[in-house]
Amino acid sequence: MQTITAFLALLLPLTLSPGPAAIALAGLGMRQGIVKSMPFYFGLLISVFAIAVASAFGLTAILLANADLYRIVRLAGIAYILYLGVKFLMAKPTGATLSESRYTLRDGMLLTALNPKFYALVVTVFSQFLGTGPYQIWSLIIGFTAVLAFSQLVWLSAGASLRPLMTSRKALRIQSVAFGLSLVAVGLYLLLG
Repeated sequence: MQTITAFLALLLPLTLSPGPAAIALAGLGMRQGIVKSMPFYFGLLISVFAIAVASAFGLTAILLANADLYRIVRLAGIAYILYLGVKFLMAKPTGATLSESRYTLRDGMLLTALNPKFYALVVTVFSQFLGTGPYQIWSLIIGFTAVLAFSQLVWLSAGASLRPLMTSRKALRIQSVAFGLSLVAVGLYLLLG
């Protein structure tokens, strides 16, 4: 029980804090609701699970140890976060909705897969809790994925709960600009950090 408590005490604050995925999910929830945001959400979770499996078997540690490979993933991730920010910024209000620029399963997968800070998070968590047996390894992978699924759903739901307030063209434009600028700021922070 102490291990589970320590695991949650470490992981929940990390995953509930705003990062690129959380900002994108909150914006999408507000912009298009939960149901239409599910492909993006499931894309995030597919990458989370794949990275968790790779980390449990040491592949993420190899990525983080190889400076050139890490630099490539880092720059690609930053570029993709900036791209998503610009995509939000370019959305124009049309009537009572924003112009449709769907965020797909692939978009969600790429956002997580190209986020170098996410790899560091996974390695940090796994280095603290990874057991040696297959039961411990798979328990950690599934627990990690479940906690992230919950945390990301919180962000998506929070955004969706504000959706009724976003009925005017002006409110939609403000929302799109705010989330777009937030993603661009995260991208620039990662680039300069």
